Amino acid sequence: MPRLSVVVPYYNVERYFDACLASIQGQTLGDLEVICVDDGSMDASAVIAKDYASRDPRFRVVVQENQGLGPARNTGVTHASGHYLAFADSDDIVPPRAYELLVGSLERSGSDIASGNVQRLTSEGLVQSWAHRNAFRKTQVGTHITRNVHLLFDRSVWNKVFRRSFWDELGMEFPARLYEDMPVTVPAHVRARAVDVLSEVVYIWRLREGSITERRFRAENVTDLVISVAETARFLEEHAPGLRRVYERDTLHNDLRVAVEALAAGVEPDLLLDAACSYLDTVKRRSYLELPAIRRLQLQLMHRRLVTELAEAVRFERESMDEARLRRGLLSRRKWYAEYPFRRGYGIPRWVFDVSRELTMVGRLEGWEWRAGRLHGEGGVRLPGVMVGAAPSCAISLWLRERASGTVLELPVERYDLGFGFVCDPGTLPVRASKWEVWVRLTVDGIVREARLRGNTPALGPGETDDGMWIQPLVDDKGFAVLTVKRPRAAVTGCEASEGRLRILGWHAEQESAAGVTLVMGVLDGPERSYPVTTAPAREDRREFAVDVPVEDLRPEEETAVWNMYLSGMADGRPLRMPVALHELPEWELDGWEMQMARTSRGNMALRVQRSEDDH
Repeated sequence: MPRLSVVVPYYNVERYFDACLASIQGQTLGDLEVICVDDGSMDASAVIAKDYASRDPRFRVVVQENQGLGPARNTGVTHASGHYLAFADSDDIVPPRAYELLVGSLERSGSDIASGNVQRLTSEGLVQSWAHRNAFRKTQVGTHITRNVHLLFDRSVWNKVFRRSFWDELGMEFPARLYEDMPVTVPAHVRARAVDVLSEVVYIWRLREGSITERRFRAENVTDLVISVAETARFLEEHAPGLRRVYERDTLHNDLRVAVEALAAGVEPDLLLDAACSYLDTVKRRSYLELPAIRRLQLQLMHRRLVTELAEAVRFERESMDEARLRRGLLSRRKWYAEYPFRRGYGIPRWVFDVSRELTMVGRLEGWEWRAGRLHGEGGVRLPGVMVGAAPSCAISLWLRERASGTVLELPVERYDLGFGFVCDPGTLPVRASKWEVWVRLTVDGIVREARLRGNTPALGPGETDDGMWIQPLVDDKGFAVLTVKRPRAAVTGCEASEGRLRILGWHAEQESAAGVTLVMGVLDGPERSYPVTTAPAREDRREFAVDVPVEDLRPEEETAVWNMYLSGMADGRPLRMPVALHELPEWELDGWEMQMARTSRGNMALRVQRSEDDH
């Protein structure tokens, strides 16, 4: 009997399936069996699965007619014989030590479930999964969802190992619909005697357009989501009522938001409204009050089956909410109410429109650029219901705050009618690796608000100090403006195109060098390609390099593609991303394709390729 059974259903995933099975085959925990469940797959996935089964006796293939992911997992469980049970989705990747860590923890602790951290695989590499961030900040052995409420959001099944006796004791099965994880994992967390939470990453979740988790706005998909939400809520009400409020707040803000947007987009409403209204019938007013007023309004309209009005409320949020007037309460002067649509004549209670807790300022970065070695930026602020530009008592100040130490550097500010400008001199920043947040303070009519600047402007080229430190202005993954100060380990300094090839020029630090350096390029969900790098002798602790890439290799399968790249074969064995030293990014047209050098959100080199309009 194997220690661990891993159930891997598959359906038309030939592009990713080999990488998934290879990651499981390479686990440091060798005493396992892999149950590959063919759910009626019609592509070459079955060939891949059978190839693994023919070469590795730990792999078995079970075939069934297409029934969906939930029933396929259930089929796999019936064929599993291990002491422990795990699941993997066929387009994802399991890190090498994942099952050793999870099973080892269960064998030491005696807990019923071991669950670990998750990263998402995106076009720019691996990033922390936001859904798993809080629950897995630190390792906790023998904890429980009632003591770590963040486990309410640990709703995926594939980052866990279950004790098989516990699984059978509960009689757990996946429902025959989408969003099948939640009705299994949340009850499992509640009914477990103890759970081990591991901060180590045990699962890599691929971001893939068209997958179940990304096809959010199809009516049947959203209906399945809401049904799973409601089913889980009923379980919590009966078995863990103390968790119901946190669960309601999260599902109203996130999952029901998907239903709102789907209805506003015009999906077939009947079954979705039935499911949503059935859930909203059980939601208490206190949970509504923890939401923004515009979200309360949209949910109230959905609960009343007013689909046309709901679409208008969603449109209002996107286009006109900044213009909504505020009115002070009559009985309580501390209360403020928004003049949102449908405030009158629809029977919607007044508390729905209460925005007193929402008078939060938003600071926007409209743009920035380097001029004469200094960083110049422009932005604006918004406070709901307040015309900032027209207020004579309005005052605005800006500063940089170092994330690690809290050090503050004031920035000179120039006021405009509808915004402000600021200047940052790189010479004022300390000469050390650091990250600086950009903050703004608004004082108007006795109200004082502070916020970090947000923006969607692309990363700029770097500024450089006299001692070789780079100052990189960028907008981080959360949308906040940041200045990073660092000494670069590599950089792209040029890009030339001619005679059917693209030549990329740059340098890397001498201490990074090793034999056989290559440039690796790849698109999201696509294979990577490697090209040899020609390096020059070291000069001033740097080695200049050049690499030639055939244009024909850059042609995408689709109309457009973004190629990300890094240097491989460096001394530390890790991929070395290359920021772009240029301020003006070149572009070319070659062999019917338009190409442009680009920067990722972190300032690193990328290449955007699309078919020329003349070739359409």
